[in-house]
Amino acid sequence: MFRSMALFALALAVPAASWAGKPAPVEFVIVYPGGPDAGAEGKKLAEQLVQHLTAATGLEPASFAGAYFNDEKAAAVYLKTHRDAFVLGGLGFYLSQRKSLGLLPLAHLRGETGSDERFSVVVKKGRFKTLNDLRGKSLWGSALYEDSRYIDRFAFAGQLQAAQWFDVHPTPRPLSAVRKLDSDAADAVLLTQAQLDALKRLPLFEKLEVIHTSEPVCSLGLMAVPTPRTKAVQEKVMKAVLELCTTAQGKSVCQSAGIVGFDPVKADVLDAAVKKYDGTR
Repeated sequence: MFRSMALFALALAVPAASWAGKPAPVEFVIVYPGGPDAGAEGKKLAEQLVQHLTAATGLEPASFAGAYFNDEKAAAVYLKTHRDAFVLGGLGFYLSQRKSLGLLPLAHLRGETGSDERFSVVVKKGRFKTLNDLRGKSLWGSALYEDSRYIDRFAFAGQLQAAQWFDVHPTPRPLSAVRKLDSDAADAVLLTQAQLDALKRLPLFEKLEVIHTSEPVCSLGLMAVPTPRTKAVQEKVMKAVLELCTTAQGKSVCQSAGIVGFDPVKADVLDAAVKKYDGTR
């Protein structure tokens, strides 16, 4: 979602309590670290997703509710008390929360350049040459809202701890941070693959250069908190999500999150990511 996934400071869902004897809705929780604020934009994303899933699964509208977060910790707290939930979020959220929430991975997401993610460090042309040159310098980016261990292991291959190596500045506006490079108000910006691809289409990119690119990182898009209620609708939900980006209504949700589709999860690929995340330094 994310690509850049991945989504939270405030829950925007219908409360997960029962009313008038009816069961609480199964929730779809969007987790998009560093994404749009949890106000009107976040609520719109969640509502669009729920509307599509209601139509695609043929279930009653009251069966689902949506919630959106742009802060991972707030999302994790919410899910501990709202257990009947599917999560539209990224690999970093899965790896950091899979044990405490018992998350079940269901589908990879696919961006314009494929199902793999990459992280790149961009600087003003000629100013720095390596990550060693950036030690103690400022590093900006929306990706820095992600789980720190995930960023250390996957963006920097475990060779450094970003929070100690750089003066980190998480920002929801990576393009604004990139513009700071020209005036030396920022030293470097960490970009996702989608963000870098978009930047390359701008004249501004001629003044910049990439001094670090990570190895390919497998993506993740959909997961569930396994409960009797999520298991009961999992097959229908999975089918709806795999088709999400091909429908008129679902396409707008995908475009807002910067993705083009979903594929069933590949266990061997995900197992390798877990080992990389859990491994000792």
